[in-house]
Amino acid sequence: MIFQWIVAAIVILLDQLTKYIVSTRMSLWESIPVLGHFVNIFYVRNTGVGFSLFEFKSEFVEYLTITIIAGVVLFSFLWKDKSRFFRLSMGLLIGGAISNNLISRPIFGYVVDFIQIGWWPVFNVADSCVVAGAIGLGIYFLRRSYGRNS
Repeated sequence: MIFQWIVAAIVILLDQLTKYIVSTRMSLWESIPVLGHFVNIFYVRNTGVGFSLFEFKSEFVEYLTITIIAGVVLFSFLWKDKSRFFRLSMGLLIGGAISNNLISRPIFGYVVDFIQIGWWPVFNVADSCVVAGAIGLGIYFLRRSYGRNS
């Protein structure tokens, strides 16, 4: 289980570091092309959740995310299988959720987003880790349901 928390700590550190670098070295709404006009570093502030949903309902967002994070952490403690793939996925998911929802949003009132790929909404390292962790858990449970342990 310690592996899961090391992964979560690394995610939190990388996410907070990249947000700090962007917010101290760029102006709000500044964009730096990385791969033509398809990939950009684009500094925005998101006061909502993913895709700026619930932008003006901060108390609702805080209670909802705290409840979800607590549920995920509890689940990670109760789940009996301790495979490395499961723990990696949980670490990515928990680290990303904590960094955005228990650190950035409560302290600053917003989340720094800065990765822009094509038409997709702007996101950050924590968002990427939450998605990667959720996909990993999906793969893990699909494999279990078809009789293959990871």
